[in-house]
Amino acid sequence: MRERMIPAAAGDVLEIGIGSGHNLELYDRDRISTLVGVDPDTKLLALAHRRSCDLQRDVRLIEGAAERLPVEMHSIDTVVASYVLCTIPDTQTALAEIRRVLRPQGKLIFLEHAVGRGNILPHVQRKMNAGWRLLAGGCNLVRDPVSRITSSGFGIESLIENDFAGRMRFLGRHIAGIAVSNTQ
Repeated sequence: MRERMIPAAAGDVLEIGIGSGHNLELYDRDRISTLVGVDPDTKLLALAHRRSCDLQRDVRLIEGAAERLPVEMHSIDTVVASYVLCTIPDTQTALAEIRRVLRPQGKLIFLEHAVGRGNILPHVQRKMNAGWRLLAGGCNLVRDPVSRITSSGFGIESLIENDFAGRMRFLGRHIAGIAVSNTQ
């Protein structure tokens, strides 16, 4: 889904939780004016810098948290959140910050995993969540990113959902979409 969603980013783009820069090669150079990546982990930012140099991508990398984005109000056209809302301690504050930095008609492109469907998988996910969070950098298996996004003042413009399969089934559903702020 990354290959499908990331190229939709356009204009001045901010990727929260850029990590080591896995998405850098997927951005469409012809659609991007500026690209900024924010991450709280300086070691991952160093990897993202190395990757950006290898790809000859012009990206400004900033140490920071999604709950306090070091970006000016209404300065961004597209925010990308790729498998990061599950790890942010205060997602509601982070989503409010995303709305703050987005220009009117700006878009949030998100790729996340969400609690599974049915009775058994969500139960298993709840049982293993504490251990998983310790092993996976704070990743929370039982969050529902779509409800968090919509309750933060975004409307869903498009949404794709698939169940993970095979060994990754415990991650539940794979969700990707585009959201627009309802109040801008």
